Amino acid sequence: MRKIRFLTRIFSMVLTAVVFAVALFTTVINPSEMVETKLFWQMPLVSALCTVVSLIYPWDREMTKKEVIVRKLLHYFLVNVIVLCSGAFFHWYDPSQLRNIIAMVLTIALIFTVISVISWRKLAADAARMNEKLEEYQKKMGDKIS
Repeated sequence: MRKIRFLTRIFSMVLTAVVFAVALFTTVINPSEMVETKLFWQMPLVSALCTVVSLIYPWDREMTKKEVIVRKLLHYFLVNVIVLCSGAFFHWYDPSQLRNIIAMVLTIALIFTVISVISWRKLAADAARMNEKLEEYQKKMGDKIS
């Protein structure tokens, strides 16, 4: 159940960020009068693929600092591969134009960073809340023993 909640939260953040990125691209960077309806199926599909990749992190143990860095880099690389390949396949950008590839990579980096920061803050808040509950429980148990 915990994994499903995690994946749902990540998916919603990724999809929301992708919608904002598409809005930015279609209104500011590459203005377009109309957005193709097939994009509304492609965005959730690519967001889901990017979300599933987040399962590379272990659930049953703590990671060393080196392992966190390696997995984060691998995660970022996989997300880039998924988005760039999907974008080329769905004709979101022209892969023969270096400017388009750079724009896609920068967009991926921004979205990945924002979602990573939000997730890290959520985990930190959850840890603080759990520590607070643990302290309350220990105090309560200490009062019962005394």
